[in-house]
Order: sequence, then structure tokens, then C-alpha cells
Amino acid sequence: MRTKTRIFTLLILVSSCCYSQTKYFQPTGIIDKTEEYIKNNVGWISLNSNERVDGYTRIGNSIYGGTIGCNVKPLRGIDIKTFKVLAGSNYAKDKNHLYYPQVEEIIEDADCNASFYSEIKVKRVKPETFQYIGNDYGTDGKSVFYRGYEIEGADSKTFRIIEGPKYFYFAVDKLHVYIHDEIFKEADPATFNFDKENPRNNEDKFIIRDKNKVWECKPPNFIKEIK
Repeated sequence: MRTKTRIFTLLILVSSCCYSQTKYFQPTGIIDKTEEYIKNNVGWISLNSNERVDGYTRIGNSIYGGTIGCNVKPLRGIDIKTFKVLAGSNYAKDKNHLYYPQVEEIIEDADCNASFYSEIKVKRVKPETFQYIGNDYGTDGKSVFYRGYEIEGADSKTFRIIEGPKYFYFAVDKLHVYIHDEIFKEADPATFNFDKENPRNNEDKFIIRDKNKVWECKPPNFIKEIK
């Protein structure tokens, strides 16, 4: 599984004889509409100025990703006229690209902290046909993607998520079972399921099974076979 986080640290040296405080751009009046749009199931939606959804914020004709602080620059290459966000998915798109916050960078300064999206363009995808499936999975009809990365070899025609509790990131196609973006080789895709009636399920673990085996899974990716 891919976990790509890049840490970028800025340090300010303060001498005993002098001190200079940097003035940072701090926008006001930002309204986060994420929960409202999720509740109302509005689908792909354009942002008005001073609106934020899933960490994407529009200010004037610019889109920012993540925290707006420490003079972080807006995202580059965005077509503001066609830019839309799908609330609750972390995906956004315009006429040219599909976006997902694949890499976030962190700034730690003496008087400023920020976490911002530094890599967001999804590769090898058709944004005009992309559909969000759920649980961070999506497809453009040809390829399948998890958190902005293509799942190589996944069959888009038969790919579907397996319904389960919170933090349950399993999916299947005609050939494989997937946990996140990796193949769970031991499981049979035709019979794999979440054993929701099993009394061993709790907040920290859940039971999955197929026709041959039973496993205990602890998020994010610990799996062991059980009897």
C-alpha cells in the first residue's frame, strides 16, 4: 500500500538582539461546506469564492489545497471555470485533470504551521468519465483507482466494493480480492464477504471470510487466518 507523505520543515533562527515576524496571508470568511454537501448528496459541485470542500478552498479565481497559511501558493494548472469537487471523496476535477491529494507537505515555522497538497494530479485517467465508487475507489470505465493511484490489472467491468463497517477497505473483481490497492491473494473473489453476523466483530476488528477460510482483520491492513 502506498503511503506518501513528505515532510518539509522550515526553521527560523531568532537572535537575542533582534526579531522579525513574517506577515502571512490569512484569509477570513472561509465557509466549509463539506458536511452540508455530503448530507444533501449534491454530487460534483463548483465552489464559490470563500468556500471549502474536502480541503479544497476557492479564493477569488484560485484554488488552494489543504491549510491556507505560511504564504502557501494556490494549486497550479487548475481550470477554475470547470473545477468541481465531490464532497466526501477527496476527489476533484476540471476539464483537463482528475485530482486527489496524493502527497501533503508540512511546514513548521516559528510562527506559522501549514499542511498543503503538493501532488494532486491523477495519472492515466479520463476525468470526463471518472466515477466515484466509494471507500476511496473510483473508475473511468477503463482503469480502477484507489486514493488517486491506478490499481494495475484491476478489471473495471466487474470491480465493486464490499460493504462493511468503518475503515473497511475491501473490493473485488472477477479475478481478485483487494485490500486498499493490493491484492489479497488468499481470498476467493466469488465468495469473499464481510461476516457481519459474527459475534467476534467489534470496534477494533472485523471478521471476513470466503468459502474456504475465515480471517480476522484489524485496520488498516492486519489480517490473520482464524478458525
